Amino acid sequence: MVGTVLWVAAALFSIQLMLLVYLLITKKRQLNFEGRTNKAYHSIIADYLAFLTGEAEKEPELPKSQRVKQEVLERLLSRFSENTITVLEKNRIQLVAETHLANIYRMRLEKGAWSERVNALYFIEDFRMLSLKETVWSHLSKQEAADEEYRQTLRVLASFHDERLMEYLVKQEALSIGVFKELFRLLPFEAFNDLVVELEKENTIPIALQEAFIAYCGESGNYGYLPFIERKLKDSNKEFRLKALRSLCLFQYCSDQEYIKILFTSEHWEERMYAARLAGIMRLSEYRDDLLKLASDTVWWVRFAACEAIKKLPDGEIFLEFAAATHEDPYARDMAKQMKTMKAGVS
Repeated sequence: MVGTVLWVAAALFSIQLMLLVYLLITKKRQLNFEGRTNKAYHSIIADYLAFLTGEAEKEPELPKSQRVKQEVLERLLSRFSENTITVLEKNRIQLVAETHLANIYRMRLEKGAWSERVNALYFIEDFRMLSLKETVWSHLSKQEAADEEYRQTLRVLASFHDERLMEYLVKQEALSIGVFKELFRLLPFEAFNDLVVELEKENTIPIALQEAFIAYCGESGNYGYLPFIERKLKDSNKEFRLKALRSLCLFQYCSDQEYIKILFTSEHWEERMYAARLAGIMRLSEYRDDLLKLASDTVWWVRFAACEAIKKLPDGEIFLEFAAATHEDPYARDMAKQMKTMKAGVS
């Protein structure tokens, strides 16, 4: 019995010792690699930055070791791309990346571990490696989980303005509003021409995509979308209407001012709030009395929006004083007093 215990103890000790030796060897190799990489990086950085900026035409010699060369280039290009300004610099980054790194990233996407694939996708986007667009598109078809790898694959294709992407996105039910908006910001305006037409009709496009696009229209500041957004004010879907109202607040304009007045009496408090906010943004002094009525709304957010809007009107401070002193509703008086002491925000 004692012999068995000693044998087991010895075996466990041997395993632990081997693990320790393995860890020490691995750590030493890693430190050695980092030392070689740092030395190569610092020895080449000045000459290579001169090449990337166009000050030098000949590319400096890179490390012989493929692994060290990859690490050095990724550090150099990542650092430089953060401050890239000229077309020449962007083209140099793209040329270097596609010359030295394209095959590596292609192999990573095909056979690499998850973290290697995701890192490769980030670098492909940062360095605008357009030669890998078809590889990335093929990679998209292999994605099974809606994880970061899947989302980054979509980001790469959006940043490359792949014309197939929108047709793909309108069939994706699992993506969130936030992800859709992130992708929309990377696409050119012309990518949405067909989408706008489809959204005007009965369609099976995911609700999240539709909400995201309505919100994106206002955030983009492109007034070409204004007629589409104004038509969405009368959509049967409440969330579409609210997103449209928020976009109009960002546009700071609505051509149908009479419809704003109609929304002052909406059964939905969110619509009353946005209508009040929009009236203030547009400085619609003709709706001052309507805003004074909304100052006594049953919902705090509507009262706040109404008093904030009044403050933005011509002579708004005077009308707030009047409301604070004479309004028949105590909640309206309190809100007017509170608004008097607040700095007007941007709605």
